[in-house]
Amino acid sequence: MAQSNGLKKVLVTGGSGMIGRAVLSNLLATRKCLIRTQVRDRLEARKAISQSVDLTLVEMEAADFTRVGDQEMRALTKDCDFVVHAAGLVHKESATYQEYEVVNVRATHQLAEACIANKVHTLVFLSTSAVYGKGPFSNIPEEGPLAAKTPYAVSKSTSEQYLASLAGKIPRVVILRPSLVFGEGDRGNMLSLIKQIKEEKYVHVGGGQTPKSLICSNDLAQAIRLCIERLPEGHHVFNIANPKAESMRDLVDSIAAGLNVSKKFPSVPEGMLKLGLKAAAALMPGKVAVTPEQVEKLATETTCSVDKFVSATGFAPATEVRVALKQEIDWATNNNLL
Repeated sequence: MAQSNGLKKVLVTGGSGMIGRAVLSNLLATRKCLIRTQVRDRLEARKAISQSVDLTLVEMEAADFTRVGDQEMRALTKDCDFVVHAAGLVHKESATYQEYEVVNVRATHQLAEACIANKVHTLVFLSTSAVYGKGPFSNIPEEGPLAAKTPYAVSKSTSEQYLASLAGKIPRVVILRPSLVFGEGDRGNMLSLIKQIKEEKYVHVGGGQTPKSLICSNDLAQAIRLCIERLPEGHHVFNIANPKAESMRDLVDSIAAGLNVSKKFPSVPEGMLKLGLKAAAALMPGKVAVTPEQVEKLATETTCSVDKFVSATGFAPATEVRVALKQEIDWATNNNLL
């Protein structure tokens, strides 16, 4: 494998995204590797992550995965020992499956083929717990039935199947299925929840007792580094989340504390809330903050077992949920997102 002064080279795709920037920070802190990252636009990436990542220590390459070619992928992976594939299309409700297929499937295929051609030792692929479906599922293990429904989840499941077919062609392939990820750079479900609480529009569904598996981006980055450092060669599939799930009530209480919101949020039965939202949407199109689908998501248990990953790597989260939530709140506030 290629080395420079005894240091291994790591490619991190999606370096300006929530997960990518956390991985870059984590790897830089070890001072044990050379780092290259793929971003869609260098100038935008510098604006997004220069405050949290020392970009003077990172080799940054621009590549648009909606139109990338095989030669570009080979150039990206050239001389790399490890590849962390965190780039992908996510949180775009208007996107068709074809758009997800281009970025999350085709580009993943091309990247894997480039890894084979350049004799990359390890490919870590960021999938999602959404491959298990919309739920409910409780403490589901990696061997649980897959039931991907959304275009995003289907695209990730499709890429998982493709990577499984490459057994032996890349010495070590690691597929990670993170549960709800939040942290600096988040533009998804957790940020939406924080906004609802800040605006005091949130209501608990059915008492707020629904448990959810989640993990902050910094702890996910730590988990990815453990994969590189501790796993043997072969094909691996792991759920990634905090070992302890959080109830929606505890999660909301932590967010409210981070926002200095003192309101006690009411609890409404799921059915009654859905009916009320449908009526409100009919009367005030486009002005209802929460959809019936989001209510159903809040009321549905989606928890994953991480026993397999903990046993294989010794993983333990380093950041308390309340602290990690406050970090996201501060980041979102500083970037005028709240």
